Amino acid sequence: MLERAIQLREEQPARTTPMLVELLKHDLAVHLARPLNPHTLTTHLRRRGKTRRLLARTATAFRRFERDHPNDLWQGDALVGPWLPDPALPGRKRRAHLFCFIDDHSRLVPYAEFFWEEALPRMERVLKVAILRRGLPKAIYVDNGAVYSATQFGVACATLGLQRIHSTPFEPEGRGKQERFFETVRLQFLPEVEASQITSLTELNESFWAWLECVYHVRVHSETEQTPLARFTAGLAQVRSVDPESLRRAFLWRQQRRVTKTATLSLQGNRYQVDPRFAGRTLELRFDPFDLSHVELYLEDRPQGVATVLEQGRQRHLAVARLATDPPDPPRPKSSLDYLAALRAEHQAQQQKQLGRLPFAQLALPNHPAAEER
Repeated sequence: MLERAIQLREEQPARTTPMLVELLKHDLAVHLARPLNPHTLTTHLRRRGKTRRLLARTATAFRRFERDHPNDLWQGDALVGPWLPDPALPGRKRRAHLFCFIDDHSRLVPYAEFFWEEALPRMERVLKVAILRRGLPKAIYVDNGAVYSATQFGVACATLGLQRIHSTPFEPEGRGKQERFFETVRLQFLPEVEASQITSLTELNESFWAWLECVYHVRVHSETEQTPLARFTAGLAQVRSVDPESLRRAFLWRQQRRVTKTATLSLQGNRYQVDPRFAGRTLELRFDPFDLSHVELYLEDRPQGVATVLEQGRQRHLAVARLATDPPDPPRPKSSLDYLAALRAEHQAQQQKQLGRLPFAQLALPNHPAAEER
């Protein structure tokens, strides 16, 4: 009888013990001398390791995968960062948030940055800088949070020909590489933030970038047995680039507006003049939410020039108007042992050394006015 109960449970791990008892009562192959007690059956199933919880865990097998080339897939996520002094409210603390993308093949981080807010424009900035620095990925793998599910973000991905893949809710295993990287950040970087007494977002980011380039990217990864930088560099032939102007246009926000009879339209309380031939028609406005002085006009996905500002009372879109800007860095006490300060100095020295190799004197083209003025 017990073996038959185990067989029924293994066929469908979601079956409860009372349901198993009911099935056994109607199973002609099982002869019960007396009514079966569900509690007794539960005890025997637990001893054999056939509980619903254990079988459900076993049944869910997560196949370990890795893309074949750099930029085939980036995983993206956000990490709750350290508490820092709030620049807007002296004497109070505020959480920093890290937006990050990681290359599935090499484990290299194309770009990551800490912000005060976990907001769509911040994530978009990180992705734009990542693409400029490391090329265009074929796909990105993200969760179902509001930032990654935003319509604007979907439009940007589609414009770039970048596939947006959402993970299955409540199954973080699919983003395992990103989670393992965040665990590395928690164990190796964040403790040093506290020890270094970092007090500004600028200093936090400079320290993080130094740690990425001087430690994480050049340390052999336990799974790939290569450094992330070496593994990414080995596949540079597969990396696609994108020109900055195309990237800028892809991330412009878009809204529809109907043109008045006087050939004007409004956006965020600002008034704009357009060509009189568009009077009564609906145009698509494309703009940078941080700069409403420049609004591009589109009709049926074709560019129609730029709107002329008539009245501008708002420079930024309301959705980004409250995003923080950084004031000058406050002074902080010196530390006797500041690991992150040493990394920042090392990173700066590396950058200066690389820049020193560039023949700047030869960058001007022959007969270029700037060259003649020298």
